[in-house]
Amino acid sequence: MKDKFRALLVSYVEMIGRFVDSISVKRNSNRVVAAGICLSFAFMALVFINWNLFMNPATDPWGHWVFAAACALVAVIALVTCFHVSVGEKYQRKFYTVLFFLMPVVSMQMVECYNGNFLWVFSPQTFFMNYFAYLLLYVVIFFISSRFRFTILLVNVVLYLFGMANFFVELFRGTPIVPMDVFSVGTGLNVAAGYTFTLSWQVIMATMMFVIILALNRQMVNIRPQLRRSKIIVRAVALAYVLIIASTVYGSDVLADHGFKPDFWNQSRGYHNSGVWYNFCLNTKYVHISAPDGYSSNDVEKIVDETVSSVDPNTDDNTSINLLTGEDNYTPTGQKPNIIAIMNETFSDPASLGNLQTTEDYLPFYHSLTENTIKGTLTVPVFGAGTSNSEYEFLTGNSISSLPAGSSVYESYIKSAQPSLVSTLSDQGYSKTAFHPYFADGWNRPNVYKEMGFERFVSMSDLIDPTIVDEYKETNDDATFISEVEAKYPGENMLLRRFVSDSYDMKKVTEMYEQRDTSKPFFLFNVTMQNHGGYDKSYSNFTEDVHITNMMGYYPKAERYLSLLKQSDKALQELITYFSNVSEPTVIVMFGDHQASIENGFYEELYGKSTDDLTAEEEQTRYHTPFMIWANYDIPEATVNDISANYLSTLLLQTAGLEMTDYNKYLAALYQQVPVITTVGYKGADGKVYDYDDKDSPYASAVLGYDCLMYNNLLDTKNRDWNLFTVTGQPMANATDVKGTTDSASKSDSAASSSTSELQTAS
Repeated sequence: MKDKFRALLVSYVEMIGRFVDSISVKRNSNRVVAAGICLSFAFMALVFINWNLFMNPATDPWGHWVFAAACALVAVIALVTCFHVSVGEKYQRKFYTVLFFLMPVVSMQMVECYNGNFLWVFSPQTFFMNYFAYLLLYVVIFFISSRFRFTILLVNVVLYLFGMANFFVELFRGTPIVPMDVFSVGTGLNVAAGYTFTLSWQVIMATMMFVIILALNRQMVNIRPQLRRSKIIVRAVALAYVLIIASTVYGSDVLADHGFKPDFWNQSRGYHNSGVWYNFCLNTKYVHISAPDGYSSNDVEKIVDETVSSVDPNTDDNTSINLLTGEDNYTPTGQKPNIIAIMNETFSDPASLGNLQTTEDYLPFYHSLTENTIKGTLTVPVFGAGTSNSEYEFLTGNSISSLPAGSSVYESYIKSAQPSLVSTLSDQGYSKTAFHPYFADGWNRPNVYKEMGFERFVSMSDLIDPTIVDEYKETNDDATFISEVEAKYPGENMLLRRFVSDSYDMKKVTEMYEQRDTSKPFFLFNVTMQNHGGYDKSYSNFTEDVHITNMMGYYPKAERYLSLLKQSDKALQELITYFSNVSEPTVIVMFGDHQASIENGFYEELYGKSTDDLTAEEEQTRYHTPFMIWANYDIPEATVNDISANYLSTLLLQTAGLEMTDYNKYLAALYQQVPVITTVGYKGADGKVYDYDDKDSPYASAVLGYDCLMYNNLLDTKNRDWNLFTVTGQPMANATDVKGTTDSASKSDSAASSSTSELQTAS
């Protein structure tokens, strides 16, 4: 055995030796050498003249390494332009084929130069996912051309320009290019003319990488299959690769289920952490949604009528189905109470999942609420993250159940006027303020809020010195942020951990109420931030005083989270106490957006089984959060434990005695048949949980009808039936995608910027 291994090793060494002997290095012609030297000196001068672009606070302490890398690239340019490497004919096909399959790595680094990244920062999984994405582009072009040199040239021209476009788009608007931007490229070019283009180290290094790729490509031998059989095999393999990638990405949710999906909350973070081209490719999955089976925009009103009449054949035109009772007796009261809607970040009740005992009740006030209160269990569309999707379901009455897994409605689909609770209240004379005490641009909220009709958006920069906020956004240094805020606002206790506390948030809610336009009923939509994920460390400004007493495992994240819930409960009590003493009728709705992403073992111990073994009914409980509707005057008192987020705004409107759209009336009727609709299935009135693929479900046609209405509401904007989605039956004031009018969904960025500034008025 040793002799065989030694003989094999010797043969490989001899083969490598013969390959090395076949390599020859020749100096290029004087003209090419002169051009290469001039090019190298030009880049060296560019690097040294702009040394400050490399050695600056943004790249400290690794700026000198970036500068050294730039100098190394100049040396590589000199070598590849001045010298030509040839390989003996015997080894050409294998050598240049291997080089062809290594070129995607070089292209990846070129694009990541724009991103300020070096490939070694990627995990092995991320690196290979990026490689497959780049290789896909190479294979597609090679399938068409069957030429190495042409493929490398065309692919890298495209990637170089794509990387540059993404760099400047992100520089100008703060978010990277996503596939939907293709539909507004003309507007983007017009807006770009108003910006000043400045040089950066990313552009310099990406350009040098591009020059190196061109020089390497010039030295490639254009290997092409010669025999007909070889051509067929090569193209078949290329086509197979494309089909495998396409079927995996577009034909299934395998990648999304394993965490390979865009960072919808912050696309910039996703592009930076896991690659530009790769994330762009992932986003293409969420661009297009096919219409539901049998969909016609002419039939949506019929669907509404049939659903309502199926619940109560004797429905009176002047009344609608009472969501709580199922009776046809709801009529508006004519009163217009103030409406405060609070989506409380990661607000949940883990004890509802199993036997959880703690040193003290972490939600004592919420649990005590009974008078003039409707409360219970809300089923939301996401677990652990995805705040904006819960927000979307509450505000619009639509569900994300028919959208691709992992998608974000705010990021991908709302591009024009979107009817919602905001427009419904606007038609009844309400003021419209959105409040979120964190970075304004998360989830594309400024643009989405504008399309929903909010007239004001208060964010963290309106509470805290914008200079401090911008510095924190740039550095993500929470210790410095906390100390600067405490120094700037002594005694205010604005922060709990590194987020604005619920107590301070509720204080601002009452201030906005006191400063309201008293000529209008008050509507505020508030998304809190205190309980946001990141439970892995302690903070000096946060006391962890709730501890688990009956579980075998050690769950520090869970205990921190429970302690945060206690603070949220205190803040809720402060808010309710304040409005208990307000004379104006006021209705407050509060709900959690999702459960916490804490130790999986904590949840498994609560369930008494692995989360992989949960039944369909148990799986739905992972999407449960508490909700409550409270008023400072008499309202019906009830406990509702089967309701999903898409129905909650309809219940709110009925509780407040307000006018509803026909869509709200439809939802109140649909609720009687399918009270819970979520991403993991739906629950029928019979108490059973059904999968969306279950054609034998007695509610399958009702769910399909709902899909058609949602498609008309969200996606078929040119044919949207406005009679269903607004109280007046008329398009929203900012609507442009109206049937019979010119489609102008792609508005100019300058107009969007103007509207956004109006939304972000200081509090």
